[in-house]
Amino acid sequence: MYRIAVVAEQEREAFHYAEQIARFCGEKGMFPKIESYDDPERFFDAVGRDAPTNAVIALSGVAGLNTAEHLRSLCPACRIIWCSDLDFSLHAFRLRADYFLLKPVTDEAFRQGLRVWGE
Repeated sequence: MYRIAVVAEQEREAFHYAEQIARFCGEKGMFPKIESYDDPERFFDAVGRDAPTNAVIALSGVAGLNTAEHLRSLCPACRIIWCSDLDFSLHAFRLRADYFLLKPVTDEAFRQGLRVWGE
């Protein structure tokens, strides 16, 4: 079973991404466990107990970079969509993120990232 984690600064933002993931997966006949976090520390506490298969990191600035780097070191096989307000596209490439989006993120751009997960 897929376990998808969404890490965002605001609960509303995390819920929005989780809702889009659920809708996309439902269209594909998949029903993963989706968990949302508004705090990287709580997220990594959960990662220590049960590693996600996929993750959406939607944190601004260096917090997003640090979270992506730390997640990659803990879970090398985790699929990552990273949304940031700063252009960390080179870092995303180096960290083997599946998809990098520069904020503000449109729903269609996010769906494209989800399609990449499906490939």
